[in-house]
Amino acid sequence: MLARTLLALLAALLVNAPQVAPAQSTSTTLKAPLKPQPADAKYLLQYKLRSGESLYSKVIHFAETRTKMSDHEESSSSRTTSEKVWEVKSVDAKGNMTFEYRILSVELAQRIGDKNEIKYSSETDAIAPDVFKKVAETVNKPLGMITINPRGQVTNRDNDTKNPQLGMGELTIPLPEEPITVGAEWSVPREMRVKLDDGSQKTIKVRELYTLEKVSAGVATIRIESQPLTPVNDPAVESQLIQQLSKGQIKFDIDRGRTLSKHLDWSEEAIGFRGDNTSLKYDAKFTEELLTAAPKTASNRPKSTVE
Repeated sequence: MLARTLLALLAALLVNAPQVAPAQSTSTTLKAPLKPQPADAKYLLQYKLRSGESLYSKVIHFAETRTKMSDHEESSSSRTTSEKVWEVKSVDAKGNMTFEYRILSVELAQRIGDKNEIKYSSETDAIAPDVFKKVAETVNKPLGMITINPRGQVTNRDNDTKNPQLGMGELTIPLPEEPITVGAEWSVPREMRVKLDDGSQKTIKVRELYTLEKVSAGVATIRIESQPLTPVNDPAVESQLIQQLSKGQIKFDIDRGRTLSKHLDWSEEAIGFRGDNTSLKYDAKFTEELLTAAPKTASNRPKSTVE
């Protein structure tokens, strides 16, 4: 339980750090438009970051896990609020964009069972509790230099930082190669690994399915949903997957070529994951919003250390 809570905290902060896989292929299936705008209108979705600009965003993630083992029940929760920045260093003739990624500030909270809540703010606390050590060490430090192409595929990064897949998505949205109509779908394959009772690992094939739901005032609304392709009939396996699957909505500015917001929700339960009369319930929300102005700088906050 503690491990899952810590992974949720780290993933909420670093999900948009340079941990994404190299460029992957996508497939597009055209369907009847959900709403004519007009019916034959097509939209080319591309990233269009500009050299020298900085993109600031705020990320909030809350998760609660409730575990029942016979007559014993325990809950754990985590809450993360962070501000991050992409500093665009260059854009080449082909539209490939290189930027540096940093976390500017974080506020963290964690509670396990009946224990006191542990809190940490990089803005006000000079000392970080040991449980938040790794997070505190990342604040206001370059986490990577990343290059993406106009389709949002990562073509280069300067390190191999990898973080847990907890369904919060990747660095960018993988966009289709050709212009698409409202109602079009495209998908990206990926694999998840789960641990079996005998200690071995099983690979679960999943596709991230994206659907262009509507376009209004130059903003595309995109639905995202993770769909397991490998049959899952074992509650123990299901209990490991429910945090790793995404379902929600993304707003993408077509004209300016950037994500405006991402909203994801989870409310899943695995019954019988450790035998009769056991269950694991997972509820969570994740939001990311592009800020219209730079947030307050963190230059005056005390330097974080480890308790």
